Amino acid sequence: MMKKFLFIAITLFITAGCASTQSSGENTEEENTTEDDVTKVLEQIFSGPEKELAQLYEEENHEGISNYYMDQFEPYFTEEFMTQAVDTNLLRSFHQKAYGNDVHMEIGNMSVEQSEETETAYNFEMQILISNGETADVSGRVNTNEEGEITRIHYNDIQTLLHAFDKAVETEDGLFEYDRSKLVSRTEDEAYQPKYPTIMPFEVDGVEIEAGVMEQKDTVLTFIFHAETNETMELMTVKDAEISSQDIETEEVSIGDQTGQYAGNEGETQRLIWKDESIMYELKGNVDGLSKDDLIKVAESFK
Repeated sequence: MMKKFLFIAITLFITAGCASTQSSGENTEEENTTEDDVTKVLEQIFSGPEKELAQLYEEENHEGISNYYMDQFEPYFTEEFMTQAVDTNLLRSFHQKAYGNDVHMEIGNMSVEQSEETETAYNFEMQILISNGETADVSGRVNTNEEGEITRIHYNDIQTLLHAFDKAVETEDGLFEYDRSKLVSRTEDEAYQPKYPTIMPFEVDGVEIEAGVMEQKDTVLTFIFHAETNETMELMTVKDAEISSQDIETEEVSIGDQTGQYAGNEGETQRLIWKDESIMYELKGNVDGLSKDDLIKVAESFK
């Protein structure tokens, strides 16, 4: 009877020990899974853009781009943070910057460690390799909830990476060379193809294109050039029609062999209007340090 009791006791002890070990293993696996998810998300943000995504950007397929990021990140984010990440351009900003400069990102050294102070937070340090030969160090923190879903991504200093993408060359006049080829390809199916600047008063971070509405659909194209400093320059082009300057005070200026109308003052919104063949151009903006002569030089660079 005693032997039987000892056998049962030993069996229960071994079973309990196995269950405890299994439970402990499951907890460790859960912790590792969260860290693995954080690592995977950071890898997706700081590499590429891969061929599929680059093609979507090339086609300006906004719905496809949105669906791409939803598929990639929604499984790891809370619903609230997913919405916030989309609204603040958190997920696509580096891919957009890389695509716009025709470069790719790869990850060099990388470490992701659970915070000693907060179990649901992970500190990371990464080295990003850019295909133009530049490198940038990025660090920050990722916060998660109790279920392991990401609730926040914070970068300590991201400017170094943003500048590493740039290929812009500064001229002797303090202006920046601009590659017009992407605008040419983006508008090749429009009703007409205007000329574009080859220099700008800032390093161009992106360009929005807006077509005319209703009866102006085939006669008006507007381009908004964005800088990293949040400054913008707007270029409106009009085919076979005039751009009125009747309500503003202008002065006549020479733009190469052509004549244009200039309005404004340095430190305020400046405006330049001129005609080249059948297309009218209006270039305007309030850019820090931009002079009238600088604006004219930008207009003279169009081709």
